[in-house]
Amino acid sequence: MVNNMYYINLFFIYSLLGFLFENFLNIITNATFNSGVLYGPWTFIYGIAIFLILFLNKLLKKFKLKKWLEIILFYLFITILMTLIEFSGGMLIEKLFHRTYWDYTNMKYNYGPYICLEISLLWGLFATFVNYLIMPKISKLAKKIPKIITIIFLILFIIDIIATILN
Repeated sequence: MVNNMYYINLFFIYSLLGFLFENFLNIITNATFNSGVLYGPWTFIYGIAIFLILFLNKLLKKFKLKKWLEIILFYLFITILMTLIEFSGGMLIEKLFHRTYWDYTNMKYNYGPYICLEISLLWGLFATFVNYLIMPKISKLAKKIPKIITIIFLILFIIDIIATILN
């Protein structure tokens, strides 16, 4: 049985990995370092996305599909879900923080600034890769993190949210 700390740990692990991933891409493409919406080293949209990945994976496993069909369906559904996260995340950040962190209007198949077909297809591939190759290893790590570390991260995260909102 998995406890709630496991899910909180997954949220923080993937938020931190998302922060590193985003900044790695920013340094390569723009030669800049962008900490994201919050002050701390987490891009929480990745933490949220992992729950959709977990949910979809669990849902598809119930159907006991052939592995190739499961992977194809996972890719198709997660591509749609990641696109919805990116769109709603972009809108929410703009409304709450009056910032635009990404803009796909220069891409050929965009739908406004926050989503485009090219990136959506890549997010689907990335999420499929995470689900089938990375998640089993990260899941083991998330179970081993001491409760006190999780609580410290949670407190720091809440302080970061409050500081961001106040500024």
